[in-house]
Amino acid sequence: MTARPAILVLTHLAMLAAGFAAGIYVLPILTAQPGASAGQVQAVSQQARYAGTFRKDLAGSDALHWASGRLHVSAGALAFEGSVAPGPDYRIYLAPAFVDNKAAFLKIKDHSLQVGELKTFGNFTVPLPAGVDPAQYAAVVIWCERFGQFIGAARYR
Repeated sequence: MTARPAILVLTHLAMLAAGFAAGIYVLPILTAQPGASAGQVQAVSQQARYAGTFRKDLAGSDALHWASGRLHVSAGALAFEGSVAPGPDYRIYLAPAFVDNKAAFLKIKDHSLQVGELKTFGNFTVPLPAGVDPAQYAAVVIWCERFGQFIGAARYR
């Protein structure tokens, strides 16, 4: 008889853990803001000095952590057309060099500039802070701060 209560406790704890894990994954999807409109992306892309591509097949990307689409970089903003795997606490960085995995980004993170938070998983635009020259950087990296996870990167220069 003592095995039955132990099994019940263990199965309930397992379901609680599974529910918590599912909540971490689903909550950002439920609270995601609407993406940038085609017009907003086009406004930046028409003034773009640089362009690049986010690809799902980077060494540091996987089935749960990826970005795929086109990047446009103007003097004052970034624009992205595509999709990003959902997740919490994503940040957008200008990086001095292209990197394709977590270890490589951690080596240059201190020399990278965070330019925005990513609150959507589709098209987005991000204004660059005043005084930032995108010509001083070479790539854009999407990074999950909460879990220290590489999501994706695009070389634009």
